[in-house]
Amino acid sequence: MNLLKVYALTVILSGFTLAQANRATAITVPPLETQVKQVAQWFTGLFDNSQQVASNPSIPLITLSSCSVQLTDANPVIGIQNIYLEQKSINRFRLYSFSQGNSAVNLSIRAFDSSYPVSGLCNRPESEQVIDSSKVLGTSCNLELFWQSTDYIGNNAPNGCPTSSGGKVVSSVTVSKIEIDSLDKIFTANGNLLFATPIEFRRVYSIPEPSLTLGLLAIGIWGTSKVISVKMKNKKC
Repeated sequence: MNLLKVYALTVILSGFTLAQANRATAITVPPLETQVKQVAQWFTGLFDNSQQVASNPSIPLITLSSCSVQLTDANPVIGIQNIYLEQKSINRFRLYSFSQGNSAVNLSIRAFDSSYPVSGLCNRPESEQVIDSSKVLGTSCNLELFWQSTDYIGNNAPNGCPTSSGGKVVSSVTVSKIEIDSLDKIFTANGNLLFATPIEFRRVYSIPEPSLTLGLLAIGIWGTSKVISVKMKNKKC
């Protein structure tokens, strides 16, 4: 009888293991075209690291706003998602271009001509969210982002990208639907580490659109007026 119980338990465990394996294999990697669009969408919006600052005040409060932009190319490249990024209080303005690689999403990061006024671009009307491609510097910092079911993870270690001072910056980034975690390790020309503070950005949800807010307000006023009207009628009766 005990032997039969052992056999039964073995069958049950085998079935459970097989079900788990089938469930794992059922998660298929989306096409790269879909990945490019998804990670670009997750990267777009308003973020800050206020939660991180609350637990560690030594870290500066940084806001990050990003939006989809058009370039003034005569022959635009199909399949590239161009995102403008603006970071403050540590000011940083960059063009992030997401495209298909061989097995991952390619991310190219480029700076702008120092005289080019791009600050506040995401606050402009959508029709004005256009970047002059001639003002985008040709030098880029690149890395690959690999799909991990709930996020995209990438880094450009160990080589990183060169800095103007002769050093290098090695970047790591994780992008999910509501979070962007980044770490830039900045090294001097002789290999000394200058900076390596991870920044934990979290999406900042905006208030409802004005039209929706007004609509909700109108419904509230209408409902209140109906209640008052009914009460007045009851008093008269």
